[in-house]
Amino acid sequence: MAELTTEYLGLQLPSPVILASSALSNRLDNLVAAEEHGAGAVVLRSLFEEQIEAASTEAEEAGQRHAESNPEARTYFPPQRVGPHEYLSLVQRAKKALGIPVIASLNCCAPGSWTGYARQIADAGADAIEVNIYSVEADPSLPGSEVERRYVEAVAGIQAAVKIPVAVKLSPYFTSLANVVAQLQQTGVAGVVLFNRFLQPDISLERMAPVSVMSLSTPSEALLPLRWIGLLHGRVQLDLAASTGVHDSAGALKQLLAGATVVQLASTLTRNGVPHLAKVLQGIEEWMDRRGHSSIDEFRGTLSQKQVSDPGAFERAQYVHLILSQNI
Repeated sequence: MAELTTEYLGLQLPSPVILASSALSNRLDNLVAAEEHGAGAVVLRSLFEEQIEAASTEAEEAGQRHAESNPEARTYFPPQRVGPHEYLSLVQRAKKALGIPVIASLNCCAPGSWTGYARQIADAGADAIEVNIYSVEADPSLPGSEVERRYVEAVAGIQAAVKIPVAVKLSPYFTSLANVVAQLQQTGVAGVVLFNRFLQPDISLERMAPVSVMSLSTPSEALLPLRWIGLLHGRVQLDLAASTGVHDSAGALKQLLAGATVVQLASTLTRNGVPHLAKVLQGIEEWMDRRGHSSIDEFRGTLSQKQVSDPGAFERAQYVHLILSQNI
C-alpha cells in the first residue's frame, strides 16, 4: 500500500495534496470535508493588507473621536490597531475542528506596520503562514531591484514577527526568479508556492470600459510551475509547492516528479466539488502501486533538472530542437 505522508514547512502531513487558499477555504464545512477526503493541510482564504490597514485606520479614528469627546481619555486611550476579528475566528475554529495543519494566508504588496498582525494569526493557532505577494508593477521608473527589495523586506518583516513556518506565494514575473527565491531563502522562509495567478482584466465593447474577470485555471497553466519546480529542485533548500493548473492525479504526479513537496488544489475542487480531492489521491496511490513505489520520497524530483549542469542551455537546446523539427 502506497504511503502518502509528507513533510511540508516542517509540518507532518498525511498526504501531499492541499486545499489551496480560495473561496472554498473561507467556510469551515469545506475545510472539514477536505480533511475527510484526504487533504494533507488547508490554506485559509487570504487576509488582505488593505483589510488590516482599513481596520487600523478605523480603530484610530474611533479612538480619536473618543478622546475628543472625553478629554481625560487622551492620557489612556492610545490609537488601537485591531485587525479583522473574523479572520482570527476562522483560524481558531479551523484549528478546533481539524486534525491536519491549518495554514493562514496573508495577501500583501508592500512592507508595512500591518506585518505585526501575523503574530496575532500565529497566536490564534495557525500552524504556518503563506504570504501571497500580489503587486502589479506598472511604474516605468521603478527598477526590478527595488521591486525585489520590497518583496524581501515584506517577507522578512513577517518572518521576524512569528515563530511558525512561513511560505511565500510568488508570481512568475521576475527577470531572475531563481535569484529571488534564493534571496527569500536567506530570510529564513521554509518554502515557496509557485505560482500566484494575477487578475487579467478584459475590455467590454458594449460598456466601453475595463472589466474584471476571475476565471478558473486550466491544466495547461500547470506547465509554468512544472518547469520552475523542476529547475529549482535541488538548487534551493526550500520546500516547493505547486499551485495553478493541477486538476487531477496525473497533474499532481507530474509536479511531484519534478520536485514539488506538495500540490495545492483550488479550481478543480471548485468545479468538481471538494470530494474530488479523494479521487486525485486515489489516482496517485494507484500509480505508485503500479510503479512499485512505497513512498513519495522514492520518486519526488526524479525528473527534475538538477542533474543538468546548465539548465538554461538545456532549455534553449530543447526549444531550438522543437522549433526546427516542426513541419507545417
